[in-house]
Amino acid sequence: MDRQGTWGSALSQMQWRQVDKSVSTAEIGDMIEFVHPWLGVSLWGVYMGKGDVIHFGVGDENMTQKACRSLMQQMLPRSKGDGVLKKTPIRSQTIADIRVPAGTRIRVNNDKHHLAPSMMEQMMHRCQTFLHQEFKYDLINFNSEHFATFIRYGRAVCTQIPFQKMNGEHSNTTETLELIMQQRMETET
Repeated sequence: MDRQGTWGSALSQMQWRQVDKSVSTAEIGDMIEFVHPWLGVSLWGVYMGKGDVIHFGVGDENMTQKACRSLMQQMLPRSKGDGVLKKTPIRSQTIADIRVPAGTRIRVNNDKHHLAPSMMEQMMHRCQTFLHQEFKYDLINFNSEHFATFIRYGRAVCTQIPFQKMNGEHSNTTETLELIMQQRMETET
Protein backbone atom coordinates (compact mmCIF):
# COMPACT_ATOMS: atom_id res chain seq x y z
CA MET A 1 0.00 0.00 0.00
CA ASP A 2 1.33 3.46 -0.87
CA ARG A 3 1.52 6.43 1.46
CA GLN A 4 -1.69 7.96 0.13
CA GLY A 5 -3.56 4.72 0.83
CA THR A 6 -2.18 4.62 4.36
CA TRP A 7 -3.19 8.26 5.03
CA GLY A 8 -6.61 7.69 3.45
CA SER A 9 -7.17 4.71 5.73
CA ALA A 10 -6.04 6.64 8.80
CA LEU A 11 -8.34 9.55 7.96
CA SER A 12 -11.33 7.28 7.45
CA GLN A 13 -10.69 5.68 10.84
CA MET A 14 -10.55 9.12 12.46
CA GLN A 15 -14.01 9.89 11.08
CA TRP A 16 -15.50 6.54 12.09
CA ARG A 17 -18.45 6.59 14.45
CA GLN A 18 -21.08 4.02 15.31
CA VAL A 19 -24.61 5.37 15.08
CA ASP A 20 -27.09 3.07 16.78
CA LYS A 21 -30.33 2.25 14.94
CA SER A 22 -32.28 3.93 17.75
CA VAL A 23 -31.06 7.31 16.49
CA SER A 24 -32.96 6.91 13.21
CA THR A 25 -36.23 6.68 15.16
CA ALA A 26 -35.40 9.37 17.73
CA GLU A 27 -38.26 11.59 18.84
CA ILE A 28 -38.13 15.20 19.96
CA GLY A 29 -36.79 15.33 23.51
CA ASP A 30 -34.89 12.03 23.38
CA MET A 31 -31.53 11.97 25.13
CA ILE A 32 -28.70 11.38 22.66
CA GLU A 33 -25.61 9.85 24.23
CA PHE A 34 -22.16 10.06 22.61
CA VAL A 35 -20.23 7.24 24.30
CA HIS A 36 -16.46 7.58 24.12
CA PRO A 37 -15.01 4.10 23.55
CA TRP A 38 -11.81 4.40 25.56
CA LEU A 39 -12.42 6.92 28.31
CA GLY A 40 -15.73 5.57 29.56
CA VAL A 41 -17.16 9.09 29.48
CA SER A 42 -20.28 10.12 27.62
CA LEU A 43 -21.25 13.45 26.17
CA TRP A 44 -24.96 14.24 25.94
CA GLY A 45 -27.43 16.16 23.79
CA VAL A 46 -31.19 16.28 23.23
CA TYR A 47 -32.86 15.44 19.92
CA MET A 48 -34.81 18.42 18.53
CA GLY A 49 -36.23 16.83 15.37
CA LYS A 50 -35.16 16.81 11.70
CA GLY A 51 -31.82 15.24 12.63
CA ASP A 52 -30.78 18.11 14.94
CA VAL A 53 -29.40 17.78 18.44
CA ILE A 54 -29.01 20.62 20.94
CA HIS A 55 -25.86 20.17 22.98
CA PHE A 56 -23.39 21.90 25.23
CA GLY A 57 -19.95 21.63 23.72
CA VAL A 58 -20.20 18.08 22.38
CA GLY A 59 -17.30 17.87 19.97
CA ASP A 60 -16.09 21.44 20.50
CA GLU A 61 -13.09 20.26 22.47
CA ASN A 62 -11.47 16.89 22.80
CA MET A 63 -11.60 15.05 26.11
CA THR A 64 -8.08 16.14 27.06
CA GLN A 65 -9.00 19.78 26.54
CA LYS A 66 -12.15 19.36 28.62
CA ALA A 67 -10.20 17.70 31.43
CA CYS A 68 -7.57 20.46 31.36
CA ARG A 69 -10.29 23.12 31.38
CA SER A 70 -11.96 21.54 34.41
CA LEU A 71 -8.65 21.13 36.23
CA MET A 72 -7.76 24.77 35.58
CA GLN A 73 -11.16 25.85 36.89
CA GLN A 74 -10.56 23.95 40.11
CA MET A 75 -6.95 25.14 40.56
CA LEU A 76 -7.08 28.80 39.53
CA PRO A 77 -9.01 31.38 41.47
CA ARG A 78 -12.04 32.54 39.49
CA SER A 79 -10.65 36.05 39.15
CA LYS A 80 -7.58 34.79 37.26
CA GLY A 81 -8.84 31.54 35.75
CA ASP A 82 -11.89 32.94 33.95
CA GLY A 83 -9.79 35.04 31.59
CA VAL A 84 -7.85 31.99 30.46
CA LEU A 85 -10.85 29.73 29.84
CA LYS A 86 -13.08 30.28 26.86
CA LYS A 87 -16.80 29.79 27.02
CA THR A 88 -18.57 26.98 25.21
CA PRO A 89 -21.74 27.65 23.20
CA ILE A 90 -25.02 25.79 23.33
CA ARG A 91 -25.50 24.60 19.74
CA SER A 92 -27.97 22.85 17.54
CA GLN A 93 -26.36 20.68 14.88
CA THR A 94 -27.19 17.63 12.86
CA ILE A 95 -25.69 14.49 14.32
CA ALA A 96 -23.51 14.10 11.22
CA ASP A 97 -21.97 17.56 11.79
CA ILE A 98 -21.03 17.03 15.45
CA ARG A 99 -17.32 16.31 15.81
CA VAL A 100 -16.67 13.33 18.06
CA PRO A 101 -13.59 11.15 18.65
CA ALA A 102 -13.09 8.16 16.38
CA GLY A 103 -15.05 5.13 17.51
CA THR A 104 -17.70 7.10 19.39
CA ARG A 105 -21.02 5.28 19.73
CA ILE A 106 -24.08 7.49 19.28
CA ARG A 107 -27.38 6.25 20.66
CA VAL A 108 -30.72 7.23 22.16
CA ASN A 109 -30.57 6.63 25.91
CA ASN A 110 -33.65 7.73 27.82
CA ASP A 111 -33.28 5.03 30.48
CA LYS A 112 -30.14 6.07 32.34
CA HIS A 113 -31.58 8.78 34.59
CA HIS A 114 -34.83 7.16 35.79
CA LEU A 115 -36.73 10.46 35.62
CA ALA A 116 -40.03 11.39 34.01
CA PRO A 117 -39.58 13.65 30.97
CA SER A 118 -41.04 17.13 30.88
CA MET A 119 -43.77 18.02 28.43
CA MET A 120 -42.48 18.62 24.90
CA GLU A 121 -43.45 22.31 25.03
CA GLN A 122 -41.31 22.79 28.16
CA MET A 123 -38.35 21.03 26.54
CA MET A 124 -38.62 23.14 23.39
CA HIS A 125 -38.90 26.34 25.46
CA ARG A 126 -35.74 25.40 27.35
CA CYS A 127 -33.97 24.68 24.04
CA GLN A 128 -34.97 28.07 22.64
CA THR A 129 -33.93 29.85 25.83
CA PHE A 130 -30.40 28.42 25.89
CA LEU A 131 -29.60 28.05 22.18
CA HIS A 132 -26.53 30.13 21.23
CA GLN A 133 -25.80 31.16 24.83
CA GLU A 134 -22.28 30.55 26.09
CA PHE A 135 -21.22 29.03 29.40
CA LYS A 136 -18.03 27.79 30.96
CA TYR A 137 -17.85 24.01 30.61
CA ASP A 138 -17.17 22.51 34.03
CA LEU A 139 -16.79 18.75 34.27
CA ILE A 140 -18.04 18.67 37.87
CA ASN A 141 -20.64 21.45 38.06
CA PHE A 142 -21.96 22.07 34.53
CA ASN A 143 -21.23 19.62 31.74
CA SER A 144 -23.13 18.29 28.73
CA GLU A 145 -25.08 15.77 30.81
CA HIS A 146 -26.20 18.45 33.29
CA PHE A 147 -27.42 20.54 30.36
CA ALA A 148 -29.19 17.72 28.49
CA THR A 149 -30.96 16.41 31.60
CA PHE A 150 -32.13 19.92 32.43
CA ILE A 151 -33.60 20.26 28.93
CA ARG A 152 -35.39 16.88 29.10
CA TYR A 153 -36.29 16.59 32.79
CA GLY A 154 -36.00 20.11 34.22
CA ARG A 155 -33.26 18.85 36.57
CA ALA A 156 -29.48 19.02 36.10
CA VAL A 157 -28.22 15.49 36.75
CA CYS A 158 -24.92 13.77 36.01
CA THR A 159 -24.24 10.05 36.45
CA GLN A 160 -20.54 10.22 35.60
CA ILE A 161 -19.06 12.16 38.50
CA PRO A 162 -17.18 9.90 40.92
CA PHE A 163 -18.16 9.99 44.60
CA GLN A 164 -21.54 11.60 43.89
CA LYS A 165 -24.94 9.99 44.20
CA MET A 166 -26.06 8.35 40.94
CA ASN A 167 -28.87 10.33 39.35
CA GLY A 168 -28.58 12.89 42.11
CA GLU A 169 -29.64 16.36 41.11
CA HIS A 170 -26.97 19.03 41.03
CA SER A 171 -29.24 21.58 42.69
CA ASN A 172 -26.97 24.61 42.23
CA THR A 173 -26.85 24.04 38.48
CA THR A 174 -30.60 23.43 38.31
CA GLU A 175 -31.26 26.65 40.26
CA THR A 176 -28.94 28.66 38.01
CA LEU A 177 -30.57 27.36 34.84
CA GLU A 178 -34.05 28.01 36.25
CA LEU A 179 -33.01 31.56 37.14
CA ILE A 180 -31.79 32.14 33.57
CA MET A 181 -35.13 30.83 32.27
CA GLN A 182 -37.04 33.15 34.62
CA GLN A 183 -34.95 36.19 33.65
CA ARG A 184 -35.47 35.46 29.98
CA MET A 185 -39.24 35.19 30.47
CA GLU A 186 -39.27 38.51 32.34
CA THR A 187 -37.39 40.30 29.55
CA GLU A 188 -39.75 38.86 26.90
CA THR A 189 -42.87 40.22 28.63
